Amino acid sequence: MTDKENTTENITGLTAEEVARLASEGHSNKTNEKSGKSYLEIVLTNLLTFFNMIWAIVAALLIIFRSPGDLTFLFVVVPNILIATVLEIRAKRAVEKLAVTTAPHTSVLRDGELLTINSEDVVLGDIIRVEVGQQIPADAVVISGVAEANESLLTGESDAIKKEAGDRLLAGSFVVSGAVYAKVTAVGRDNYVYKLEKAARNFKAPASNLFKELNRLIKYIGIFMVPMAVALFFSNLHSYDGDTAEAVIKTCGSIIGMIPAGIYLLVTVTLTLSVITLSRRNTLVQDMYSIEMLASADVVCLDKTGTITDGTMCVRSFEALADMSEDELRAVMAAVEGAEDSINNTSRALIEYFGKSTDKKINEKIPFSSKRKYSAVDIEGLGAYSIGAPHFVKCEISDSLEEKIAAHAALGERVLVLARHESLASDGYAVAMIAISDRIRPNAKETIEKFQRDDVTVKIISGDHAATVATMAKRVGVKDADKYVSCENLTPEELEAVAEEYAVFGRVTPEQKVILVKKLRSLGHTVAMTGDGVNDTLALKESNCAIAMADGSEVARKISQIVLGDSDFSALPDIVREGRRCINNVRQSASLFLMKTIFTIVLSIIACVTLKGYPFQPRELLMLELLVIGIPSVLLALEPNNNRIQGSFLKTVIIKSIPSALALITPVAVLMAFGAFGIITQSERNAIGMLVITTVGWTNLLFICRPYSKWRLSVALISAVGIALALFVTTALMGDYLGVMNALTNVPVLVGAIGLGVGVAAVIHFTTDLIKYIRKRRSA
Repeated sequence: MTDKENTTENITGLTAEEVARLASEGHSNKTNEKSGKSYLEIVLTNLLTFFNMIWAIVAALLIIFRSPGDLTFLFVVVPNILIATVLEIRAKRAVEKLAVTTAPHTSVLRDGELLTINSEDVVLGDIIRVEVGQQIPADAVVISGVAEANESLLTGESDAIKKEAGDRLLAGSFVVSGAVYAKVTAVGRDNYVYKLEKAARNFKAPASNLFKELNRLIKYIGIFMVPMAVALFFSNLHSYDGDTAEAVIKTCGSIIGMIPAGIYLLVTVTLTLSVITLSRRNTLVQDMYSIEMLASADVVCLDKTGTITDGTMCVRSFEALADMSEDELRAVMAAVEGAEDSINNTSRALIEYFGKSTDKKINEKIPFSSKRKYSAVDIEGLGAYSIGAPHFVKCEISDSLEEKIAAHAALGERVLVLARHESLASDGYAVAMIAISDRIRPNAKETIEKFQRDDVTVKIISGDHAATVATMAKRVGVKDADKYVSCENLTPEELEAVAEEYAVFGRVTPEQKVILVKKLRSLGHTVAMTGDGVNDTLALKESNCAIAMADGSEVARKISQIVLGDSDFSALPDIVREGRRCINNVRQSASLFLMKTIFTIVLSIIACVTLKGYPFQPRELLMLELLVIGIPSVLLALEPNNNRIQGSFLKTVIIKSIPSALALITPVAVLMAFGAFGIITQSERNAIGMLVITTVGWTNLLFICRPYSKWRLSVALISAVGIALALFVTTALMGDYLGVMNALTNVPVLVGAIGLGVGVAAVIHFTTDLIKYIRKRRSA
């Protein structure tokens, strides 16, 4: 994009030839730092895992001991690896494609023209122009103009620092007022910020609660599984009269049953699918964990501008307050706006109404900043004036003016006061009042209603007049919008005390936004924060999930986990629902995987203690793993689920898994006892046991699917049909591969064992329901 208008008289910037030469010599702002995993890393991450190593060892042992028929678990493992890898690569491509639209850009002066380029294409010696809301792309020295820079991302200090000719600008800081031209003195890895980032990269960002608990579970199982496998091998060796091959095969069956690899796959696949789904809605998710954090949010903090409103403004009324005519005031306003180096939404509305004059000499000026909330200028021939928010402009606000301000605020309008001064250092008096208003987004009311229906508390935090913001909030349906507070005179302690009480906060400074977010988090809330301006940046960093608008400031986009490509916050409820669907369904489906793991662990312990050997071969667990657990868990994870995420993932899954595992263990333990006393043969025990755990597992699936819906009943039906087809194929077409005919030789034991398992499952699940009901009644 090119702006043909020359912006400086004597500076033309680098030529195209100089830029090409510097870029070829490596003097560009590229650091060659990778963003996210490479394709090779994605493949290796999904392939080289602890459990995949176990799978490989088990497969090798089964091949060595000539039991290739028990390699059926590979029909589950290999597709799982491929699916996870393909989906993660697709998510990477979708994110990279969408990230192009939100990449930071910089204005540079080249060949006398102001161009907009990618920040990484800036070269050493470039003349850059930075203004309010923009992040400085490279270390530079100011050559003209005046601005204030916030270096909090580098130093931790949030105070704005004045920058004028000769002062140094640091990459990573951002402009909060004014505009300057600066010459780039360092690029890429030579920037000061790169050294800080390099040190920061040594610290890994904490994973989501879901993944932390999941990794903890897998670690404990892995630690238990290794010594258990050794003990079980010797137990099997004893039970099967020193038959090494049989001992190895049975031990492999136990190891396969203990591994809950499907849980991790389920989480990865569902979160990755969510990233892809949201990218199609033009929403950039920086990492998959962000979905969980937003889905867990019970408080969302919205700035009025850019979220409830569309960011555009217009002048509603203009009133003279002193002895100046309207024409004189219009001339002053045109000159005041002509003196501004940078343009924001307010100044655009003022220029549209009053015009812009640049033919007056400026003796002195104070640029606007979000913290100061006013700007001031001394104009040759006109005098010194300041304009900004009432109570921030240095002039007395009379009672009558206060009433007028309140009247406009009641209409949802924001008031600016124009004051005249003897000098910019002295107090002045109000000469005009200007009322402006925002344009509310057409879908804002619907979006707020969606949040509140989903039990998410909405808080509006704005730098504008509290009554004005409250009026806007009321118009879009924010609950308790009449509960508002002005924060301009509140101490940090007073602000913390009212953080949860009020729904609308006006006259909030950037530091106060941070205090509010911190306090809400300390009260146990999961806080999502939306923002598009520089003044939102510090609060975005403190929130659990930061959400930026694509057309907002570069620094806000850079530090946010989620970027709304259309700059429309109406997409947020859909993101919350997508996350809730993903996490809630994963919790429900994960109990199926852990059911099998707990069952296998307990059964292995029984085998070791009794020295009777582990009963099952890997092939005999195939129907349970694939048709009762694998396919149904994936299908269940696709069902819409908008319930609030509550409680610990690990605790919830274990509590749901133990009853199901007990229902599997009871009939199998009885069958092992029958085998030990010679009531049934070993082959009958295994065949009956296979059918029992498959049937009881399907019964558990029915209980887990409650409350029933068409989708859940369909999943249970698909599972049942799959089991029936598998039994037919393996018996009629594959020479009784699973040994079903052995089970039918002793129908009474088969029917009794299935009846016992189903009965135990029903008793356990109904007892669990009764306990939950009693606890709920007591708590109520």
